[in-house]
Amino acid sequence: MVNPRRVQCGKPDCKRTFNAERARAWHRNYTKTTGERYGQKYREWELDYLKRRRETLGHWRELYPETAALADARRRMLVKQADRGERFAPLDVYKRDRWMCGLCRLEVDARLPWPHPMSPSVDHIVPLSRGGTHVLANVQCAHLSCNSRKGDALIGNRRDEA
Repeated sequence: MVNPRRVQCGKPDCKRTFNAERARAWHRNYTKTTGERYGQKYREWELDYLKRRRETLGHWRELYPETAALADARRRMLVKQADRGERFAPLDVYKRDRWMCGLCRLEVDARLPWPHPMSPSVDHIVPLSRGGTHVLANVQCAHLSCNSRKGDALIGNRRDEA
């Protein structure tokens, strides 16, 4: 027996369309009855709160000048260090490593565009933040997701182990 009140077939596309239209109708009704868009006042409240908080507490750089100076010095060191490194194209690294991820040892698809998780990226074996240099010997091919997962961890150079 078919339910006469059923307005959708249950397929994901039909259900998604039905729910989207129901949400749009609710928002139209809310705007018509209140005269303002839903969520607009909450954003204004949030901005007011952040402004008051900044006025009362001050910026973190003013509260912790020693920490701010250390952060600035570290950033300047990293930028200066990166400028001293070799100049190379990422494609040179990918070809050298035969399009194999140095972290998970799976093949990297050259056709996938950034920011696809399996797109190619250049990974620093010893991260710049840990004192590594931006030279060809310190980089390897990696999937974007593998590289992001690794972060600034020190993991052995796996492309030499194979």
